[in-house]
Amino acid sequence: MGYRPLELVIQSAQGLKYVNHFKKMKPYALVFICDNNNNLISYEAKTVVDKDGGSNLIWNSHVKFNNIDIAKAQQNRHALVVKLKSHHRVRSDKDIGEVRVLITELLEGFGEDAEKHVSKSVVTSDGTVEGTLAFLYKFGRISEHPIADQPSQVQQGLPNNNVASELAGSFASGVTEGSGSVLGEGLVNQGTTTSTSMFVSDQADPYEDDEDEYS
Repeated sequence: MGYRPLELVIQSAQGLKYVNHFKKMKPYALVFICDNNNNLISYEAKTVVDKDGGSNLIWNSHVKFNNIDIAKAQQNRHALVVKLKSHHRVRSDKDIGEVRVLITELLEGFGEDAEKHVSKSVVTSDGTVEGTLAFLYKFGRISEHPIADQPSQVQQGLPNNNVASELAGSFASGVTEGSGSVLGEGLVNQGTTTSTSMFVSDQADPYEDDEDEYS
């Protein structure tokens, strides 16, 4: 049945559970595809940290998975997972909650649209719903053979003060479907210009302020 690339813009979240005691949360998202046994079947992408958002935040981060197995997806065996966490420089990062969506649901909701905007409830570790996550997604053309994922080509999200229409326009116009092209006009391959990388490494952030003892 073939493979389809899935492209996403992880846009924003509202009303998240506050997991810090005193200091403002600095949330980020981990984005990946897993099977029905929670085995990771894609690379794991990490968005930038929103240092100013608290429980209401904006990322506008792009990510692409090249190899969505349509046959397995239609058997409800694959899901998109977005885990929300609060960054800590000294202690372990804290879990905020997650969004889990079956790939079949995304396929059924996509139709013929250029891209689809959805909002999903965030489920905390104790099973309660607290907050919402907004994202855009689109599927590319079906290919017979899988294409290697290239996480190094994932790009920097748009600035937080860009309007939603600019985000959607960049998302819709910047991609050659089924290829390894980057999203958005003017975005540069991470391999050549590291300053435009959308995702951050686990190294210490030089702009991160020191963390209080209580957080």
